[in-house]
Amino acid sequence: MKRTTQLLLTALLAGSLLLASCAPGEVETSAVPDVSDTEPAPFVPPAETPATWSEFDLNTSWLETDPHIELTEGNTRTEWPGAKLVGGDLYIKQPGTYVLSGTLNGQLFISVDKTTKVHLVFKGFTVHEEGLTPILCERADKVCITLADGTENYVNDLHSGFVDGGTPPDGRNAGAIHAKMGLTINGNGSLTVNSTYRHGIVSNSNLRIVSGDITVNAVEEGLKGKESVSIRGGNISIASCDDGIKVNQADEEDQGFFAMEGGTVKINTEADGIDVIKYVRIVGGSLQVQSFDHAIVTDGSVSIAGTPTIRLHADSGKADSDAKGIKADGDVTVEGGTLLITKAFEGIESKNASVRIAGGRVVVHATNDGVNGGSLISVEGGSLHVVSGGDGLDSGGNIRFAGGSTVICSSPSNAYAPMDVPEGSEILTDGGFVLAYGSLNAVQFPSQSSAQPFLAATVSMKQGTVYALRDKDGNNVVTFTAKENALTLCVSSSDLTAGEYTLYKDVTPEGNETDGIYASSNGGEAVETFSIS
Repeated sequence: MKRTTQLLLTALLAGSLLLASCAPGEVETSAVPDVSDTEPAPFVPPAETPATWSEFDLNTSWLETDPHIELTEGNTRTEWPGAKLVGGDLYIKQPGTYVLSGTLNGQLFISVDKTTKVHLVFKGFTVHEEGLTPILCERADKVCITLADGTENYVNDLHSGFVDGGTPPDGRNAGAIHAKMGLTINGNGSLTVNSTYRHGIVSNSNLRIVSGDITVNAVEEGLKGKESVSIRGGNISIASCDDGIKVNQADEEDQGFFAMEGGTVKINTEADGIDVIKYVRIVGGSLQVQSFDHAIVTDGSVSIAGTPTIRLHADSGKADSDAKGIKADGDVTVEGGTLLITKAFEGIESKNASVRIAGGRVVVHATNDGVNGGSLISVEGGSLHVVSGGDGLDSGGNIRFAGGSTVICSSPSNAYAPMDVPEGSEILTDGGFVLAYGSLNAVQFPSQSSAQPFLAATVSMKQGTVYALRDKDGNNVVTFTAKENALTLCVSSSDLTAGEYTLYKDVTPEGNETDGIYASSNGGEAVETFSIS
């Protein structure tokens, strides 16, 4: 979903700019040493990812003998080894390392032999451009931008905007920083990219971010790597009218992914937060997405492992919003970390495959289904807490609990149920802890073939009341606050055995509430007694 309104790019400078459209002149061809791309010392992320990091990607150093291009007021120099100013534009025609500072009111254009690399060091560097792409990497093997420690750097694309279906002007590419090859950003300085034209930072191949404080404001997509986007660290903030992060090409086996190993990423977008064609793999760092459409969407799979903290809020603010927290055609797997979906139409959807929770902590607040699995929903470890306005768990096949802790509160409407499977499929409580409550008419309880005992009952419960289920000796099975009015209750636990259990209301809980339940409770008024045979 794309909005035509443009963002207010506060970092843009007012006033007229010097525009240049001259053809590149001849530049000095003195030898500039190339940079290597051998493998660095091993990096061990919290869990395995498809991202790769070469020595070139990680290199943040430069030499005093490297060309230092200082574009300061009063400086009349126009040539450096391998680089030249022509009509206000800066052309780099030889591989090597270049240290840039000052302000360029024109285009930075890079074109070297396609087997060689260019290392740009931004050391207090600003580019303002309106007529052309501000930074265009036309030809090279790879390009790396290092943000020098403690420096502030800016790239401002001041073009009036791109019209869908129109022909872009000469010298125009989609990104304010646009590389037609692999692009890496590293270093510990800051970079702010403002684009009133289209995208923020684009690589036609692999976009890798190692470190740095990076802010992107764009009227279309924020970050785009056609083949992949990988994030190892840094602090990245994206505000966009189109997708926050986009990957749209998977012609080869090693293409089409988004990988996050660390760092902090914040996305605020009027479209999808992260839109990836093949798969998403997040194993570390902090990711926050606030989107009008889906927070994470892919034609393939989503896997979360390691130690990330992920917070997703998908809502257009319209009554008919169908924005989803995670929407995948393939499997969705959570093996570690924390996943908080604070609002979405559906929290997690695997359209054609399975949703598997094997570790970590997952909390879902959805206006419709909490978790929707095309073929299977399996909870094997970790914790899952669902509060939904539709079905809590809705599977196209079985729902199986084999470990971990699951708490489900579904809509009180009779059209929905805490757990929903089609005819011929089963709900199996084979292990772990399960608490589920909701409406009566559509309710489905676990199968008698389940390996672990369960209690399934009809009982009236009131929203906001604290309840406790205890055995005949007064031992606590579960204490919880009802998040909605409910007429059914299902509990499965390894603590359950044959005998009588009583539900109490208005109890005094002990400890803090965690994902819907308390450690224990005291007192209360007996509501009803149930038997497990």
